Amino acid sequence: MTPVAAAPRADPRERRPQVRDGVLKLLLALIAVLAVACDRAAELIPGSEETPIPTPTPAAAAARTHEPIVAPAALRISGSAAANPSGPAAPSDADLARSVVQVRVVDPESVLPFVRDGSGVIVDRDEGLILTSALIVVPPGDGSEDGYEIQVATNPLPGGEPRLTHSAALVAYDAISELAVLRVTGRLGDAEPAGDDGDEDSGEGSADDDAAAMRLLDEPAAVIGDASALKRGDPLRMFGHPGLHPSGADTPQGVMVTVATLVGIRAEPAAGDLAWFTTEARLPHGNAGGPVFTSGGELVGVSTQLVYSLNVPVSLVRPVALAEDLIARAREGGEERPSLPLMHPGGAPGTALPGVSGDITVTQPRFALESLGEGGTRALFDYGQVFPADAPELNYEFVVQGAPDGAPVQELWFLDGVFQDDLSATYNWRLGAFALVSDRLASPNPAGPPTGVWRLEVWVNGSLRAASRAYLGVRPAGPSVSDFAFGTRLSPTYGPADLLRVGAEQVLAFFEFEGASLVERLSWAVYHNGREYYRSPEVEWRGGPSGVWWVGMYEPDGLAVGRWQFRILFDGVEVGRDGFTLR
Repeated sequence: MTPVAAAPRADPRERRPQVRDGVLKLLLALIAVLAVACDRAAELIPGSEETPIPTPTPAAAAARTHEPIVAPAALRISGSAAANPSGPAAPSDADLARSVVQVRVVDPESVLPFVRDGSGVIVDRDEGLILTSALIVVPPGDGSEDGYEIQVATNPLPGGEPRLTHSAALVAYDAISELAVLRVTGRLGDAEPAGDDGDEDSGEGSADDDAAAMRLLDEPAAVIGDASALKRGDPLRMFGHPGLHPSGADTPQGVMVTVATLVGIRAEPAAGDLAWFTTEARLPHGNAGGPVFTSGGELVGVSTQLVYSLNVPVSLVRPVALAEDLIARAREGGEERPSLPLMHPGGAPGTALPGVSGDITVTQPRFALESLGEGGTRALFDYGQVFPADAPELNYEFVVQGAPDGAPVQELWFLDGVFQDDLSATYNWRLGAFALVSDRLASPNPAGPPTGVWRLEVWVNGSLRAASRAYLGVRPAGPSVSDFAFGTRLSPTYGPADLLRVGAEQVLAFFEFEGASLVERLSWAVYHNGREYYRSPEVEWRGGPSGVWWVGMYEPDGLAVGRWQFRILFDGVEVGRDGFTLR
């Protein structure tokens, strides 16, 4: 990274903090005496004249490249279980590719060939179930995509182009993991069964023949493995389609495979300790939703992005363990009209959630007490937000997607609301379209960083992209909500607009909140005349400690007369309710 020259002192949101280019000059004597090695160590207000640049965790020096699947089906990956002549042969790339599908969301009224596209993997052939990324297939909660269709292209021949063969419907979706399950509903146009799928003939008129005749999918389902058994350094096989060109240009779409390495395992408050796998792969957008297999051919993850984008690579993986309940719900019949919950998208004035513009996305910084490795191999564990007063250091990480090379990045630190000049940093982004940034906040004092509320803000290209708080030796108050207001749409100032009326197709509930620093999940329920009418899925809470938020409900049949009430739940516990009456 190339540092940016320091700017004159000004407001911390506008100034450029002094750049750190090495060991703290002012602390050399202290380091010699105390022998304390710190990545982010400086005095507090005022601090040293120079501080070190934060240590991002970039991809491997040589990014993995993807290769097309080619016949014959006996092709093996070097180092896989198949390479061991004494052990069972692992499925080849060509074998695994047959369970991969291409997923397309299409607007029948548009001249454009598709709205979104990606990949998926068959997880139940008899039930016609396909696991994919919710970023591709889950519609917004405002009904704007009610007429859109989901189409599936299958891969009957290794190395061939996918055939657009099936229609599908969304039957299950998890807002926390952002995984979804589709069910194929029929064949498209002249699409015909591919014929013998390799199963042995069990006799004329057998039950197996009858079941095969009823099946819509001819391709095999993937074998689900144990994602929790993986460890850093394990090889992975990542499959997916490269992605359609938005202009409709005819480009090769055969399944691609990338041999990658599991670089790290990351936690997330709402999803648990096994929330993400990180890899050094940088794949085209069409790989989103595609399966990730072990070298032995077991399905252990689904590739995804932070937000859907044609312009940023696919690198993250959601462990398949997060989809087990989702697949079970789909087998039981699925959900009625699943969609993204209608709620605050972020970036509005008066909220604690930073806005996201363009294709730049930064995840909320996560904090941890412990880490392993240094530099590009750092891995955090013991994640949290509340830490003991004697914590020796504070490790943190965040993910950046879509930042252009050369974009100024600022990490601004505050302690109890006071800007910490010398602990903050500015640098130019040089890590490509996707990277994990990992560093630590330490202190020359053997007792560790001072107690209090630490806040880290991440700015990219002059805009606040993410922020988070860590509590050392203190604990925040519990959450509460108040001052509800209702409307049918957003005003230009992000408040309620248009009076509530019978027949309105949506209703929005606005409320103020505070004390929500430790909240992990948000959900809400809507009641009509005392009976539950709608319940949202649980979503990750991204509103920060305090501010204004809104949630809503889309009702295509229009609101009926009667008493309506919204109930807000943080981490499954109701924290406030209010309502209105329509006559």
